[in-house]
Amino acid sequence: MNPKPCFEVTMQFFVYGLIGWLWETSLAAFKRHKFVDTGFLVGPITPIYGFAVLAVLYLLRPWQDNILLLFISATIVVTILEYFTGLLLEKLFHTKWWNYENVPLNLQGRVALPISIFWGICCVLIVEFVQPKVLAWVDWAGVTFGLLLPVILIALTAFDFGFTLANLQSFRQRMEKLNLAIEESKQNLATDADELKQNLQQSWEQRLQANPKLAERLSNLSYGQRRLLNSFPNMRVKNVTSRIDEIKELVSALKADSKRKK
Repeated sequence: MNPKPCFEVTMQFFVYGLIGWLWETSLAAFKRHKFVDTGFLVGPITPIYGFAVLAVLYLLRPWQDNILLLFISATIVVTILEYFTGLLLEKLFHTKWWNYENVPLNLQGRVALPISIFWGICCVLIVEFVQPKVLAWVDWAGVTFGLLLPVILIALTAFDFGFTLANLQSFRQRMEKLNLAIEESKQNLATDADELKQNLQQSWEQRLQANPKLAERLSNLSYGQRRLLNSFPNMRVKNVTSRIDEIKELVSALKADSKRKK
């Protein structure tokens, strides 16, 4: 069996996964005016980009000489992949990681026509201009590193994926605890006028200092869990009704409270 095709496919997956991570991270940094790791995994790779581009490159090869057909077919393929990836992640982790509900012509918030058209255009540009350069780099990497490079990348990504999965169950449980604390606080504010006035003047940090048992019950998110919270500002976790920015405020207070006690 000739290992070269497997090497090429594997390396292209990692190259486009890295490009996707760079794109999303740069876009988030531009919007939020600070660096934000937008990846699901800890490493600099967004796997859905790798899978999507490989699907376009290999499944749509018969239409790559016709730009219009390539655009239409690529838009359809990427939309289907994004929709079912989002659906699968929701079923597995009970969390909606991205949400296009505010984008016109969306389908259940998982895909949206303007986004799909944008990716269709990007796929055409990739096939026409980017892919030749990527193939040239892959050939150079094959000569320089051989099979060692993809083996190392696969091993690191597998470890990264396992580490992320191990954190997700705990992440959901902690999100539910934080949500419960926020909702209880809201109920108290709504039912007790005196406490309303007092709480409006208190930050979460002050409340945690005044109530150590509350801070102990909530505990703080780990680095990996905080990274997921920051990476997906539009996520929706099952049974969590609080806004993400409300949860972030409480998480920041917990982190500050933990440092204060050290």
